[in-house]
Amino acid sequence: MRHVNGIYIFMVLLSIVLFLSACQPPAVATDHASAPADTGESEAEAPAEPADTGESEAEAPAEPADTGESEAQAPPEPADTSETDAENTAAAETAPTPEDKIANAMSAGPAPIAQDATILEHPEEWPGNWPDEPAPELIEIRAGSNGWTCIIDRPDTPGNDPMCLNDTYLEVFLSQFNLVDAPSTGVGFGYMLEGGGPVGSPPHMMVFVPESNTSFDAFGTEPGPFPWIMFPETSQQHLMVLVTPPAEAVAAEEDEIANAMSAGPAPIAQEARILDYPEEGRGNWPEELAPELIELRAGDNGWTCIVDIPDTPGNDPMCLNDTYLEVLMSQYKFIDAPSMGVGFGYMLQGGGPIGSPPHTMVFVPQSNESFDAFGTEPGPFPWIMYPETPHQHLMVLAN
Repeated sequence: MRHVNGIYIFMVLLSIVLFLSACQPPAVATDHASAPADTGESEAEAPAEPADTGESEAEAPAEPADTGESEAQAPPEPADTSETDAENTAAAETAPTPEDKIANAMSAGPAPIAQDATILEHPEEWPGNWPDEPAPELIEIRAGSNGWTCIIDRPDTPGNDPMCLNDTYLEVFLSQFNLVDAPSTGVGFGYMLEGGGPVGSPPHMMVFVPESNTSFDAFGTEPGPFPWIMFPETSQQHLMVLVTPPAEAVAAEEDEIANAMSAGPAPIAQEARILDYPEEGRGNWPEELAPELIELRAGDNGWTCIVDIPDTPGNDPMCLNDTYLEVLMSQYKFIDAPSMGVGFGYMLQGGGPIGSPPHTMVFVPQSNESFDAFGTEPGPFPWIMYPETPHQHLMVLAN
């Protein structure tokens, strides 16, 4: 019985062991399954790490987003600070000082004229609504004392175009911007030695003669080397005369034609008629009529160049338009000068009765009253030669 019980107990224990063994997975299957399973879990978890990384990356954009906000906020700081500062600095560096403005205005005219001239500048709003409305008033930045006014470069034109004007020409200039007629008396004269103006002319002078539509008939309206009319058939019309440096001097005994041509600008002289004095020069003039001049070359442009006067000490050839040639011949013939037309002449080698430096001559008929603003003393200012005679004319230094 005890033996049976022992067998019985043994069988029960064996059954339990077998049962437990049957319930446990095979060792090989467990080993292989567990490795991939572990690997699978690792791979499954690996996405989780990328997922975490993804979260980190997802969070990372949040940091760039914050950075983006910082960047979005940052540009205004450089824009507001650096660009504005740069603009302010540039503006401060380029803004002309009062001394710069005065120097610019004075550069338009001969130094003896400009140094005591009134200086005007344009206001910021210049020219306003002109020409539909009158332009704003100019601003005085320096008072003058010699009857001349120099005006700084106009801000509404592309070039540098300061000007120096006598009082009559200043009235002409302002009448344009005030939309009124130019003055009816007085000869106006102006310098623009830096050039410029509405048509961008080279350095030039301006001559205004009141009621000059008839007087200017001999001149054209085409800009160029010849004196020409600007604003033709208006009350502000005036003569534009290029400032021309003297040509190389040529003695009359070496080449008479070259000597005569050296008196005027080359484009005028090269097609001009050439006259010479006879051997006796001007003879017994002014006690007697001067002899007739001799033509050395015909011309076709309305200008005549004359060889050096033999009975004066210096070299003084001249180039004259037809009106001024009549003025000269009327002196030699003891008759009155012409009563119509503006005469213009060049003596770019200087000379003449008083040995003037290179100069131009302007004749205005019946000009005793028109020349009231000018003196009779030779010098750097335009001045009257032969005052209060029919042959009086304005002498203007060429350089």
